[in-house]
Amino acid sequence: MSRAHHAGKVDGTRPAPWSHANPILSSAARGWEGINVDVFRSRNVDFVAQYSDHVISIVLRGPFNLLQRRDGRVARATMRAGDIIITPVGEPKLLSHREEAEILKVRIDPGFFDGVVAEAVAGPPGSSKLLDNFGTRDAHIESLARALLAEARTEGLASAIYVESLANQLVVHLLRRYSSARKLVEDPTPLARYKLDRATDYINDNLREDLRLRDIARTLSMSPYHFAHVFKQTVGVTPHRYVIERRMERAKSLLRDTSLPIMQVALSVGYSNQSHFSTVFHRHTGRSPRGYRRDA
Repeated sequence: MSRAHHAGKVDGTRPAPWSHANPILSSAARGWEGINVDVFRSRNVDFVAQYSDHVISIVLRGPFNLLQRRDGRVARATMRAGDIIITPVGEPKLLSHREEAEILKVRIDPGFFDGVVAEAVAGPPGSSKLLDNFGTRDAHIESLARALLAEARTEGLASAIYVESLANQLVVHLLRRYSSARKLVEDPTPLARYKLDRATDYINDNLREDLRLRDIARTLSMSPYHFAHVFKQTVGVTPHRYVIERRMERAKSLLRDTSLPIMQVALSVGYSNQSHFSTVFHRHTGRSPRGYRRDA
């Protein structure tokens, strides 16, 4: 996915030496599909950016006085932690502020966005556009963005299906609240039993892999968004939640019935980092893997 690019002078404004291409934290190396997150810390900013992704900016630390000029419109506001700016792909924008700011940017690939639109929105192709929004507050966007940031900070596997789930939720929320979409499609028909069995068999056979929605959906010849939607309607939990439950049940069985080292148990259920596995296991069971094995 592309980052912002400096666009040179606009209205006599010269880009600052500070580079928008150098985040202090990025998910770029994680191999996520359709979405990425970056954290930037900056001051004395005066530059023009051209985005090739849809960008959702969440202020992590302020306040700072921000000027934005885009498509002939000028906006000014004092930005505080929790404020959000939604920037659809398209026209370049000028940004200027002097105080130090820390900003989380969620970048959504237009192809991924359009794929969800095709499945979720009732209407002709191209009729649903993401809209500019400068300085809104939205607790759901902030929660999803911070969850993505937490995954970017987590080392090891076992996050791909969660990231895809968060990305789908974010796009659907943007379509409902910040787009030209008139109506989202009604809930689809639940999965037929044979399709549900095929999906759950695939999950159980691949718990040690970093499972992805697209791979599970492909076994049913469905799109990832459509599969996630009907799976939750059918089972009552998201695919991500179901995968975690199955991983934890498998882990409990291995801890109880084998003498495998805990790191090997973690690898067997898709976690390449023992610390990450232990955190998830404790969250799910209330006990550490070692404590569960001792008491089993």
